[in-house]
Parts: sequence; C-alpha cells; structure tokens
Amino acid sequence: MTLDDYGTIMGIMRSLNSGSVVAGLWRTRGIPLFSVMGIRVIADYSWFLIVALIVGSLSLGWFPSVLPNRTMIQYVSLGLITAFFFFASVLAHELSHSVVSIRNGIPVRKITLFLFGGVAEIRSEPLEPGTELRIAIAGPIMSAFLAATFWSVVVILSIRSGRPAAQFSFLYLAVANTFLLLFNLLPGLPLDGGRILRAIVWRASGNKRRATYVASMAGKALATIMIAVGLLLILAARQIISGLWLIMIAMFLRQAADASYRHATTNRAMRDLRVRDVMTRDVVTVTVDVTLTDLFERYFLIHHFIYYPVTSKGKLVGQVSIRNIAQVDRDAWMNTKVGAIATQLARESLLSPSDTIAHAVSRMSRGGPGRLLVIQDGELVGIVTRGDIMNGLQMRAALGR
Repeated sequence: MTLDDYGTIMGIMRSLNSGSVVAGLWRTRGIPLFSVMGIRVIADYSWFLIVALIVGSLSLGWFPSVLPNRTMIQYVSLGLITAFFFFASVLAHELSHSVVSIRNGIPVRKITLFLFGGVAEIRSEPLEPGTELRIAIAGPIMSAFLAATFWSVVVILSIRSGRPAAQFSFLYLAVANTFLLLFNLLPGLPLDGGRILRAIVWRASGNKRRATYVASMAGKALATIMIAVGLLLILAARQIISGLWLIMIAMFLRQAADASYRHATTNRAMRDLRVRDVMTRDVVTVTVDVTLTDLFERYFLIHHFIYYPVTSKGKLVGQVSIRNIAQVDRDAWMNTKVGAIATQLARESLLSPSDTIAHAVSRMSRGGPGRLLVIQDGELVGIVTRGDIMNGLQMRAALGR
C-alpha cells in the first residue's frame, strides 16, 4: 500500500466521521440570503468580515483620496454602493460556473460567499475534460465581460466628465474585476486556471487523477510563491497588512489544492467497489419472540452491539437498540418480547449488495447510522460498518487496484 493510498483511505474515514464525503475546506456556517435559478446563496459568517473591510477601505481610503472635500455620509454611501456591485460581480462569476454546470447535467447545491470570495458547490465531478473546461472557463468569461463593461463606462464618464464620483466608483469596479479575472486564471487548483489546466492535462493524458495531481502541485507552487511575496512585503516594504493578507490567501489555496487531490484519489479508491465486496455476511439477528431478558443477557452482554436487526420467519421486520430496551421497566423484561419494542427501519439505513461504496459512505456521512443493513429480495444478506469499508479499501490498496 503506497503512502498516497494510505492517505486516501484515512481521508475517507475522516470524512465519514466529519459528515462529508468530499471533505470541505470549512463547514458551512452562515445565513441564507436568497435563491437564484433554484440555487441557494449563502453568506458564510466570514463573508461579513470582508464586507466590512471593503466598505471601510472604500469609505475611509479610496474615495477620500480621489474625491476630497466630501462628507463622511457621501463617502460611506459611495462605499456601500460600490461594495454592493463588487460582490454582485463575485456572485455573477460563481453563477456563471453554476449555469454551465447545470446545462451540462451537473446540479449545483449552493453558492457560498466567504472570506476569500465565493464557491459554487456542485453535486458531482465532471465526467470528461470538455465539461470540466466549459464549467471552469465560464467564470473568467463573466469577469472579463464585467471588467470590459466597467472600463467602457469609465472611458465614457471621463469623456463627458461632470460625474467624478460615478467615474471613480466604476474605476474601482473595473480594476477589481480585472484583478479577479487575472487571479482566477492563475494555473493552479482550486482557481479556475487550475481547473482549466486540469482539463487540458486530462484531455492530453486521459488520466484525471494524474491531471488533478499536476494542477494541485501547480496550486501549491503558486501558494509558496505568494507566501514568499507576502513575507517580502512584510520584511522589506513594511506593508504588514497586505503581506499578511497575501499569506492568508496562499495558505487557503494550498489547503484547497491538497483537498482537490484527496478528492480525486478518494473517488479512485471507491471506483467500482460495491457493498457486496466489503459487507459482513454473518449478521447477528434477533427474532421477534425473544424476551428482553434474553436479549440483554444473550446479545447485548455477549456481542456488545448497540442494536440488532429483528427478523420474523426469516424476514427482516425492524431493529432493536439498547435505547429501546432501556425504556422498558426491568421487571417487565421477562414477559416482554422483542417484537413489542422493535422499531421500523428507515430507508436510509438499508442498502443493496450492488450499491457502490460511495453511496454507502454518503449515507453514513449524512448523519445516518454507522451500520447499514444490506437487503436482497427482502432478506437480510449482510451488514456494512465503517470498519468494513476501511478494511475493504485497505485490501484494495494493498493489491494495487
């Protein structure tokens, strides 16, 4: 088993415990704003910090420097309006990715605005490089269109003059969208340029995992360069705030580049692996006519499982847990049968032998039970636990598959 394979498997198991198949770079903690084309737009709490910083820098720095002798109310008003259009530009960038993704048959869960911009969360990865390229390039195309539009307005206003406030507001938006375009085109994951690079390498090599590795390494190299530049700004130019901000962005990009590669290797590790390949076939079951006393003494005390499938005439009818038995007075255990306290099985706790491991991981990560029952033709044929998945992936990695 290679180090990469081991890291992949451990990443999968961490994701099972943390509640996400694709380990996110942060947990979504924010406020729903609105929906566009069925896509929820959420403001992460960190987004409000960058809003405050941009509005403050516009109101206290940019506009007072280019428009002297105005009132603070005017500066703040201009700052709020300009910041609104800036974040609308960021949202338009992400919506472009989302629209193209949906048109290519890949649904989008939501768009999250956060400290470093925005991210569109798609439900699955593109299956071919052409789709990857179309989705990746859609955002920069929108940013290029917005930058060109704002620059055109700046030129028109400068010719006509008489509206310096609007001119400098559009100038800021033109510069910001130009920077957004150029920064996102840098060839390294998770930036759009990195996804474009991955699509190109993927098409040339036919190997998505290899393409992801190349793009993620490029992203880490970019992050290293940015950290070096940030340190130079701090030590040589004494620009502490700018340097620290650049280093923070670089650290985020580096983490995201690593996450992108882990995601690709996770998908590879679970490719074609089915529930029947990892499930435990000898399942300890309880029949409906067992008393609670026998259930406790012969099952809970001996096997130490927290719940057991309940059968009647060989058919699965429900399950019983330690919580169920604890709700019954102990004096009544001798005269109470398992069938009286068994609970129905939720659909989320059932699998088919032909289901993929990815599907099982998804069930567990959404807050479902850590033990899923495997049903075939109405009969219980096995059970899958986190340990079963771990062992199956380790064996697959050891065999080099």
